[in-house]
Amino acid sequence: MFLHSCKELSQLSHEIDRLWVPELRAASDKLTFSAIKEKILEILGDLYGENSREFRVVKLTNSPATVVKVVNHIIERNNQSSSHINVVNM
Repeated sequence: MFLHSCKELSQLSHEIDRLWVPELRAASDKLTFSAIKEKILEILGDLYGENSREFRVVKLTNSPATVVKVVNHIIERNNQSSSHINVVNM
């Protein structure tokens, strides 16, 4: 489940990145960002709980860049853990 959630977080992160490219920005982007942010909060709540630092940071921010940084940090942390597990299992 964790790997599936990280993959979904990665896709949502890319959607946010595309929304905030200056040439593509439109009035509806704020609504779309809010919807994506809610999906991310749902995933973070399932993974870490609503009291986690990741959840609180995303919930309190209105910055797409901050949300993307948090998501990328989670994905990077997961990738490092996966490679460590593979080395131990060898």
